[in-house]
Amino acid sequence: MILVIARHELGALFQTPLAWILLAAMQLLFAWVFLEVLDQYQGIIAPELEIGLNSALAERLYGAALLLLLLIAPLLAARSLGQDQQLGTDQLLGSAAVPINAILLGKLLALLVPLWLLALLPLLLIAGLIGASPVDLGLFVAATLGLWLSALLFTSVGLLTASLVRQPTLAAILGYAVLIMLSLIHDADQLAALQLSLLDWLSWSQHLVWLFNGVARLSDLSYFVLMSTLFLALAERQLANRQLG
Repeated sequence: MILVIARHELGALFQTPLAWILLAAMQLLFAWVFLEVLDQYQGIIAPELEIGLNSALAERLYGAALLLLLLIAPLLAARSLGQDQQLGTDQLLGSAAVPINAILLGKLLALLVPLWLLALLPLLLIAGLIGASPVDLGLFVAATLGLWLSALLFTSVGLLTASLVRQPTLAAILGYAVLIMLSLIHDADQLAALQLSLLDWLSWSQHLVWLFNGVARLSDLSYFVLMSTLFLALAERQLANRQLG
């Protein structure tokens, strides 16, 4: 049932020009950032730069990809679930005895396909440097994994906020607010001069920085999986309560 819902949602998404335009526009943007970084490492100026080419690509290219995922994922999630609630199709699915968790997982899977394709584009660009320049593939594979996990978390938050309000625009704004708050929450530790605390652990940016530096720690992978599961469980409970009401 999950795959059936995912296939239907994915077909509906790619039948509109939105997904194709996003993929094409992001590829152009990534190519521009990629070429701009390469241009800085040509000629006599390159030895004077503070960081190497691999680190610069991880910082600039993957940083741009992360920002785009942060902007796109909550919006697509809010649109996917919000349209069902506005049109009443969520009630039809509920009356057809389709479990709510299957609906959520199907929508999640359908949303992750284009987002993970988007997150794969930087790695494909960098693969073109193999043989022409020393490439730290381990660094970029870990960074790509970080993008995939971020897309999972961002989409889960978007589905939760979309379950709380019926307006997709408001749901997307709430999703941005939650993600920004979780990203900056570790700053409270710095004010209190604490190095390790619950607030520090809750910040997704603190976990992602390790992956963007080529280090895939089990604790960081677990964070994204656990937090995504939590947000999806809360969304499932909210939709169940709304259906009963």
